[in-house]
Amino acid sequence: MISPCFCVGYKADIMRGVHHEDDRYMMALYTESADLTCYVQSYSPKGEVAGPGYKAGGILLKGFEVVEDGEAAVLTFDDAKWDRATIKDAVAGLVYNASKNNRAVGVVALAQKTSSTNGPFEVYFPEATAADGVFVID
Repeated sequence: MISPCFCVGYKADIMRGVHHEDDRYMMALYTESADLTCYVQSYSPKGEVAGPGYKAGGILLKGFEVVEDGEAAVLTFDDAKWDRATIKDAVAGLVYNASKNNRAVGVVALAQKTSSTNGPFEVYFPEATAADGVFVID
């Protein structure tokens, strides 16, 4: 089972000042054959979904935002949407920084195995709160 998390390397990179708001953040989608853990270091096509309307490497994320909620900091993005894609059995996404040698940011677990046939496929980021956010440092 894939669990959502910030990648360990990303947390260290934050302390080193590696990542910035105006970098190019991407999200790639994966099947359950992918080895996505909090220790993944960078984007890899191994286990990535494939199909018409889905380009290897995923989609550019927009809306980078860091929100403070109590003692926590939460990173969020606008929802990711592939308008016309055939995607089979996606279970997770990897957010990574294409501006920084494809360094992994975090893993997003989908609620269930999800597919689309020549239609929209959307990954919704929850409200940016310490309780609900995907990427939370507290």
